[in-house]
Amino acid sequence: MRTERKVNIWWRYVLLFTALLIYSPTFHFVSQALRGHPLDINYFASELSPKKIFSGGLDNGDGGADWKIGKPKATIWNAEQLRSLPEIRTFALDLVNRDRNLNSLSALKEDPLLSLAAQLHAEDMLKRNYFDHTSPEGMRPRDRYLALGGNRRVGVGENIVKGKTQGFGLTYGEAEKFQRGWMYSNGHRENLLTVEYSKFGYGIATGLDGRIYAVQMFAD
Repeated sequence: MRTERKVNIWWRYVLLFTALLIYSPTFHFVSQALRGHPLDINYFASELSPKKIFSGGLDNGDGGADWKIGKPKATIWNAEQLRSLPEIRTFALDLVNRDRNLNSLSALKEDPLLSLAAQLHAEDMLKRNYFDHTSPEGMRPRDRYLALGGNRRVGVGENIVKGKTQGFGLTYGEAEKFQRGWMYSNGHRENLLTVEYSKFGYGIATGLDGRIYAVQMFAD
């Protein structure tokens, strides 16, 4: 009887561990499906790989045949050090250009106006606790860009993400994980790999409760 009870307890631990392990990729799959996008099976492979588990989540996998993703620039040695906003922006641009280069696309250049628009939107979502490309007043990415004096003749794209920092704040590790998530999400990586885009902006904001919002903006 005791042996049977121990076996039952171990099975519960195994089931709990499995549930925790597959929660993230399953949530990603549901999110993709709701947007009408197919799932890149390479996401599951990298999400559940032993390399990712033992590297603190810093394994990007190989990506699909048509959507290559680069090796992480964040490592276990530099991933969790607190960084300034300019450092994070530079690192975020490096990640974008890493993946654009792998996909035979030209590099983007940071645009101060796009970065300001992205930062204000990240801070606004944090302050007013919403998560959307459209603000409560109905302002969309291009509206926010134009309100700051942007050029009406250019096209604008935007990626957003929210998460929990677990107390770490602005780090290369967070930026790397966000980039990985965007690259494995069809709608987001279409922005990242749009041929016509040449300019880039990045904003990121964290709250005392651990909430974190990041925004990428693109323009041609």
